[in-house]
Amino acid sequence: MRRGVLLAGLGAALALSPSIARADATYEMTLRTTDTLVGGTVELEQRIVVGVKGGRLRQEATGIRAVVTRRGARYEKPGHRLTLEQLDHGRRFEIDLDAATYDEETFADARQQRETQLAAAEKALGIAPREATPSLPVSVDRTGERLSVHGRECERVVLRSTREVVVVGGRGAPRTEPGPARFAMTFDLCLAPDVAPLAEAQALEARIADLTGARGAPQDRQLRVFARRRDVFAVFELMHRLLEREQDRLGGVALSWERVFSGPRRDEPQATLVRQRGEITRIESGPLDASAFELPLGLTRDPRSAGGEKP
Repeated sequence: MRRGVLLAGLGAALALSPSIARADATYEMTLRTTDTLVGGTVELEQRIVVGVKGGRLRQEATGIRAVVTRRGARYEKPGHRLTLEQLDHGRRFEIDLDAATYDEETFADARQQRETQLAAAEKALGIAPREATPSLPVSVDRTGERLSVHGRECERVVLRSTREVVVVGGRGAPRTEPGPARFAMTFDLCLAPDVAPLAEAQALEARIADLTGARGAPQDRQLRVFARRRDVFAVFELMHRLLEREQDRLGGVALSWERVFSGPRRDEPQATLVRQRGEITRIESGPLDASAFELPLGLTRDPRSAGGEKP
């Protein structure tokens, strides 16, 4: 299971203003994702438990990743991964519990790596330093529907946006189209007022994102890179991140969500390319064991990362 998928779930759930994390907190979510951008179909089912203790964040994900080829063959692989982020030490551990291996990265190294990658992409794409940050028109439909998710009330809100762009061959684009292709993205959310345990996790995520260069000016630069690229994966990333920004402006927290990205696929003018459904199933406050936020014993360093190479 990829960290990007895990954090996508976390970002979908949390849309609160940063505050200072104080109390221990735990919440649990389920995610079901279907992705056809790669040609076949990738299905991912995850259960994610997130814990916060002081300046430390713990995310444990278990699930199954299935790949269905165009010929109908299906391959499944279970996964059990743990991510530990320690603000006090400025570092992150990515742990594969099945393989009993780990990778360690400092926040400073993550920020530098992101800067290097952005600079290379900007140079390759000819992006000027002062180029405007891309935007999308987003419609916000506050439906007025009141729902309940595991005993907590929330309001259904739907965000929609479209983008027309000429895509070229690459991931998810089997051929170059002669004219602009139309893509659409929808966030169907059930938003609740601020929930304290989730606010603790959001506050810590925001502070870590600042230290690793994942927010602010670097994030705007990443959006410009996605806007300049012409592959369907970049279209997805751009629309997804801009709709997340709009969700942030709404405030509150999503207790359940469905996010759908659609566009042309082979002979279909409009098909569902990515669909993710998720919900928060448990929220708790209370003391957590400090040892759960330390690197477990008996692990070995992932040989692929020992020399600086990232998996």
